[in-house]
Amino acid sequence: MAATASTLTSNVTAPVNFVLMKALLSAARKKLPFFNGTLAGELEKSKGSASVKWRRIENLNATTTALSEITGTAAAFLGRDAVQPTVTDVTAAMAKYGQAILLTEEVDLYNVNSKTVQLMDTLGANAGESLNRLMEAVFAGAAAAATRFSNGSAGGAATVSTITSVITLTDIKWAVNRLNRNSAQLFHAQANGSTNIGTVPVRSSYKGICHVDVEEDVRSITGFIPVEQYGGYTDVDPFEFGSVGGVRWASTEIIPVTTNIVSSSGTGFLRGMVSSGGTNADVYSSYIYGKEAVGSVGLGNMHAASSYEMYDPKKPPAVELIAHAPGSSGIFDMFNEMGSIAWKAFFAGKILNDAWLTRIRTGASNL
Repeated sequence: MAATASTLTSNVTAPVNFVLMKALLSAARKKLPFFNGTLAGELEKSKGSASVKWRRIENLNATTTALSEITGTAAAFLGRDAVQPTVTDVTAAMAKYGQAILLTEEVDLYNVNSKTVQLMDTLGANAGESLNRLMEAVFAGAAAAATRFSNGSAGGAATVSTITSVITLTDIKWAVNRLNRNSAQLFHAQANGSTNIGTVPVRSSYKGICHVDVEEDVRSITGFIPVEQYGGYTDVDPFEFGSVGGVRWASTEIIPVTTNIVSSSGTGFLRGMVSSGGTNADVYSSYIYGKEAVGSVGLGNMHAASSYEMYDPKKPPAVELIAHAPGSSGIFDMFNEMGSIAWKAFFAGKILNDAWLTRIRTGASNL
């Protein structure tokens, strides 16, 4: 899947006609939080396997019967019985992803050296976004029992086509209660406040990720605490914007939006929600999850357990950037004109515990 960059010279017909400025323009910088809190792992190279396995030893059942007095002999195991722990194995197959750009001699002749540098930055950004989109697809695979369709009241809607509401506190309470009932692990302990004026305590919390359109609805929920009121007494994830209902939220624009889906018949048509087609409302996914709910693995290098910001000077984790200068292709490049730059990464992502991940499907306010 190679994308040629030689067409970059089409607007530089000759150095006299155009001068490419050294101060290159900035491209869009997307928020990429889908490695926040994932269980990062590494599959070692040359181990003869393209799959990775996580193993969880489940809790033993609570004992409510007192031990009896010891009777018999040691051969009878002193009247005691052992239990067999339950082991849950979760596996995921490793796959390789990448993107390449072909460079011609003209790119070097007519463009300043910073162009190639920017192309390398662009590939790094592409790698980070690609891996985050792959991880979002893992999140989207939450079990049906873990998905709630919002209708603004208890119980939720029955299907995606009967969604009638933006995200509400009731939706968040449903998700948090589900995680609590399944003994999910919290990411953040309670933060008890600061002496700084205007700061407030933040309750122990799970992590949440939502679309930037849904962010504004989350901010409008009663009890929302903006991140600037944490007071600096607790660590903050990249792209985190606040806390409400026992969830600390980050937002991103890369969550896919299902457009023009909510039926206009008998469902409280639109109710002021975003509608790309102007007829039916769009549907957004938001995720609330606990520790070790989702895992990610790279080959020979761990994927990060936190966000990656596009155009960060550090390349995305578990990603290899490759550059071949013109003249390095041997007889296949007889005039030493062709070069290439590329990235590749091995990736595996998996929901490790469906009971510790929830998905809320809602509309978003039409602002």
